[in-house]
Amino acid sequence: MGPEEIAGSKISTVEEFIHAVKSDYEGWGTSSFPWFRGEPESKTPLLPKLFREPHDENQLLQFFRMKAPILGLGHVPPRAEHTDQWLFLAQHVGLPTRLLDWTEGALVALYFALQEKDPVVWMLDPVQLNRLSLPKDQATFKDNQFPLTWTYRDLVPFINIGNENIRYAWEHEPRGVELPVAVHPTNIHPRMSAQRSCFTIHGRRPNCLNELLPTEYRFLREYSIASESSVRMLKDLRMLGISHSTLFPDLDGLTKELGRTF
Repeated sequence: MGPEEIAGSKISTVEEFIHAVKSDYEGWGTSSFPWFRGEPESKTPLLPKLFREPHDENQLLQFFRMKAPILGLGHVPPRAEHTDQWLFLAQHVGLPTRLLDWTEGALVALYFALQEKDPVVWMLDPVQLNRLSLPKDQATFKDNQFPLTWTYRDLVPFINIGNENIRYAWEHEPRGVELPVAVHPTNIHPRMSAQRSCFTIHGRRPNCLNELLPTEYRFLREYSIASESSVRMLKDLRMLGISHSTLFPDLDGLTKELGRTF
């Protein structure tokens, strides 16, 4: 059973979207800030690209790490260690990984959703997800507290669930926890900062995130957007400071936005 369905018609204005998000978030009664994801409507929502088609995960990552430095233009991490940063970068530039892209900005997610034919935005409480992912005998997370993806994993006296799922991506033997883990990444690319990027990292189970959660889980919400309203809503987002060049602050982003505008 997935999240609750929205009653009534699809959202058709930016104002309706903001009102729906605020209303649902206030109903959660949490002080943790929500995360958002824009994607097309699908029979397999919230599923990482790695699990949509068969891929050799380790081969993809190892070859990416070998060949990216000459093309990275200063955005690649050091070769040794830093497997978390390499995984974040690989996901951000489009390699199939076990990560899902999220953002702390509701309007950022709405912008990305509006690039799709049938736009959908998801809202998640990432701290509640991590509380579910923790072993039962481990101290829980406080509001707005996240597992660090540091590499000194052997020095901590408890399981670092973020590292466990990251290591699953790089090591041949099965690792990780059952559920995805929400982490804040090291911002090693300007676009990650501009897009307020954050990630969930799938662990042992390659299923859609909404399918992995208990039926009574309240902290995931889906918003369907009327596709016929996309052009108008994108114009409104531009007036609110959300456009292609603000989310892709480089020459490619600028030229793409200018081409659309003129």
